[in-house]
Amino acid sequence: MSRKWERMVQKNSKAANKVRTKQGKPLVNETASDGTVTIRGRSWVMPIVLFCIGIFCYIAFRDTYQSDNLYWVTGGSYMALGLFIFFVRRPFLRIGKNYLVSRRFSGDKRVDAAHIQEIEILKDAVVISTTKTRWVFTKLYHRFDMAALTEHLQEFAEHNAVKLKIS
Repeated sequence: MSRKWERMVQKNSKAANKVRTKQGKPLVNETASDGTVTIRGRSWVMPIVLFCIGIFCYIAFRDTYQSDNLYWVTGGSYMALGLFIFFVRRPFLRIGKNYLVSRRFSGDKRVDAAHIQEIEILKDAVVISTTKTRWVFTKLYHRFDMAALTEHLQEFAEHNAVKLKIS
């Protein structure tokens, strides 16, 4: 399909989704139409740090600020933010036809296949080297399903003629 045609399909599917949500019907499946695959992980380091900071606030300021309302709000906010990051703001890698999208700390970042220098697949990690940065996805830190991630990235590299290194 040409790009103009793809844009028309996306535009019409957005309009159809608006109508379908008003009618209470399920949305048009966008992932099946454009072929993207999203692989989600789980962030656990930052939530544990935030949860520990919340507990530290409760313990450290117990004697002086326990009667203040902000004492309870501050500790509870750190804990709630940790739970939010753990359950809602999960890391992901979206693999499209000719691009990759990943959630970074500053937001979602997209890289086209032309800007990818190499994809290196290790036992428990995947390293995607771009012209500017390196994206590293690990089984331990990001809690990705490495078998699915490896399979889809191999297809992506084969389809887009990206250098693939398996170690």
